[in-house]
Amino acid sequence: MNVFIERRVMHQRTIIKLWCVLLAVLFTVYGCEDGEDGQDGKDGVTAVLVVPDEVSDIQTAIDSTSNIGGGTVYIKSGVYNLSKGIHINSSNITLTGEQGTLLKLNDNVNQPVLLIGDDAEIPDVSIENIKIEKIEIDGNKDLQNSETDPNRSWIRNNCIDIRKANDVRISEVDLHDARSGGIVVSWNSRYIFIDNSFFHHNFFDGIALYDSEDIFVTNFFCHYNQAAGLSLDNDLKGTILSTGSIKNNGDVGIFARHSKEVEFNNLVIAYNLSHGCFLSHESINTETGVNQLLFTDCSFYNNEGYGFWLASPASESSKITIQASIFSDNIRGAINMDPNGELYQTGNVFL
Repeated sequence: MNVFIERRVMHQRTIIKLWCVLLAVLFTVYGCEDGEDGQDGKDGVTAVLVVPDEVSDIQTAIDSTSNIGGGTVYIKSGVYNLSKGIHINSSNITLTGEQGTLLKLNDNVNQPVLLIGDDAEIPDVSIENIKIEKIEIDGNKDLQNSETDPNRSWIRNNCIDIRKANDVRISEVDLHDARSGGIVVSWNSRYIFIDNSFFHHNFFDGIALYDSEDIFVTNFFCHYNQAAGLSLDNDLKGTILSTGSIKNNGDVGIFARHSKEVEFNNLVIAYNLSHGCFLSHESINTETGVNQLLFTDCSFYNNEGYGFWLASPASESSKITIQASIFSDNIRGAINMDPNGELYQTGNVFL
């Protein structure tokens, strides 16, 4: 092959390569027809739906994204009065609100406002990759007449109820006035992240974490709930609660039982109508105490009972540590504990 022909062939090959690169870029930017990268999925349904512009009903929008394997439901600002609770029961769903989005339960609905996961009495289906953000939820507790759903008596009427779900991220929510709790995580849920949120004026607890693992709660407020601000129980483990305010609750600030490997960092626990923190067990020899709990840089003040009460012996509850924390003006005293209890303290200040 002479030099001229060889150069011409090389030039043609270069042009072909450039066209291939250009086509690949166009394919990446504009996606394909099978629903990837936020483009149209089957039946022409988009992976991002806007309520009420494209779909008038939030549940219909969620079901539509579920049918194509997931997507985002964006709720525009406004008050949405719900005649029944919203249910997310498939994976890969994001529910995000514009500033000013309020979901309010109608009178006598008696359901959780937002249920995430399987609603069977004993859940056997797990979902994952759920995001809820920038939404206010009002459970309208004064005009409900039951703590549980009459048709599913095992379901309690919380603002958000998470059952057997993994990789759930809750951010910038305001959950209040539920007939039961603000947010409840249960049934072996895992990898739950809750951030920058408010839980207040609920009939029972602000936050309740049960029978789950690997939960991280940060930048939170639990105020004016009728029972506990924070409740931990039923084999909870591997949890961190950091940078929060637990104040003015109708019972204890923190209740913990049957929990292990839990860290409490930089919390203010104050003005609760019973103890700041109450740790216990169900009964002797049931392995339902608390173990490996660590309190660091917490403030316990002006609680109506003790600042901190470990009401469990070392045989049931062990390796409990309070360090670098402040106790002040709790009505019954700073710390009370079972005569056979085990509590390690270092660097605490009593005022």
